Order: sequence, then C-alpha cells, then structure tokens
Amino acid sequence: MLIDLILARPMGLAGTLVGTAAFIVASPFTLMSGTFLQSGRRLVVYPAKFTFTRGLGDFPGYMEDYQIVEE
Repeated sequence: MLIDLILARPMGLAGTLVGTAAFIVASPFTLMSGTFLQSGRRLVVYPAKFTFTRGLGDFPGYMEDYQIVEE
C-alpha cells in the first residue's frame, strides 16, 4: 500500500499528464484516421482511472482487454 502511495500514484499522475499532452498533439492525426476516441481512451482515460479511481493498494486489471482493429 505504501508503494502505491509513494510510487504508483505519482507515476500514474505523470503518465496522465504525458498522455494528455500526447493526445493533444496527436488529435489532428487521429481525427483524420478515425481513431480519436480509441487514442483518447488509451492515452488519457486509462491512466486517469489508474491514478484516481482505484482503491489504495488495489492493482486489478484496470485496463479492459485490448481490442484488435482489423482493416
């Protein structure tokens, strides 16, 4: 639980901030390719859920299964 508070939460916050910045930069390209929502989930929503919504010391499979996109 202490490792979660000292290490995992700050790293999750950093990941959320970096992911948000990457999402903003990549958003024009993801809009053109039709992957805007998927990239938003992967870069912003999942790190934010990991950081802010799970219980302290709880490390479940916080990400849903990967979806394989076939063209």
